Amino acid sequence: MIMGIEKDIKENIKGKVLHDEPMAKHTSFCIGGPADIWVEPADIDDLKNCIRLSRERNIPLFIIGSGTNLLVKDEGIRGIVVNMFTHSLKKIDCDERGVSATSSISLKELLSFCLMKGFGGLEFLSGIPGTVGGAVVTNAGGRHYQAREKWHSIGDLIEGIRIMDHSGEIVTLDKKDLNFGYRESNLSGTMILEVRFALSRAPQEDILSGYRKFLEIKKKTQELGMPSSGCIFKNPPDCEKTAAQLIDECGLKDARIGGAAVSRKHANYIINTGRAHSKSVRALIEMLTLKTKEKFGIELSREINIEGRHP
Repeated sequence: MIMGIEKDIKENIKGKVLHDEPMAKHTSFCIGGPADIWVEPADIDDLKNCIRLSRERNIPLFIIGSGTNLLVKDEGIRGIVVNMFTHSLKKIDCDERGVSATSSISLKELLSFCLMKGFGGLEFLSGIPGTVGGAVVTNAGGRHYQAREKWHSIGDLIEGIRIMDHSGEIVTLDKKDLNFGYRESNLSGTMILEVRFALSRAPQEDILSGYRKFLEIKKKTQELGMPSSGCIFKNPPDCEKTAAQLIDECGLKDARIGGAAVSRKHANYIINTGRAHSKSVRALIEMLTLKTKEKFGIELSREINIEGRHP
């Protein structure tokens, strides 16, 4: 644990503060060593103070939502980990032009609100775990359940975003300031506060039908019942085959290292069978990368983030 900052944290942070908090409790992989300092901010001032303390004390600052796209190393994370997935930061509202949601709102909560208020357009997010903030940073999305060649991404429906910059100032970004690509954006490393979605009115029965159809596809094709981080790799550009198909054709479904295993249901998922360590998952990722490169000449690019201190 970082020494000498306890007094500053106690004096400046109103929210919950934990020391040596196991990150395995806060990631969908259920894997990861301790964070030096874990902060659940009570309000915007807590966020500002975390940034200030990080800057003044030269301590690393890491932002986490619900931990669904994250593999934390067994050695844990050095510095301050700020958990944006806290009730005190949650807010969601709407007007006739769309919906505004803070980054800590889960995608499930966002979709429930849109259904209740009669806003369509985000149905493709059904079944995707995580928070609004995490989904925006990674530009989450998926194929349309009817037109399988058509992709939807959350960035397509964003009108504006409020962020807190590295100096603790709140900045509003318009659509022209945002750059979204396949599973990426120019928002990585920023502290997203609120997202404004431009959505259209739709009958509730149509919205609900869309939710169910997207969720049905995911249940049939994806590993949703075991600890994982979702897809490990991005689908390679200019390739007719998905990352899952490439891995499958290498004969690597159910490949295992320690407690980490490639899913039999979806080859782009690595699951924690109940006793996996981060080093096992990372070794399996390296093996999948090597084997697909050897067989197809394609080097897969990771979709998940790997964070933590060196051994």
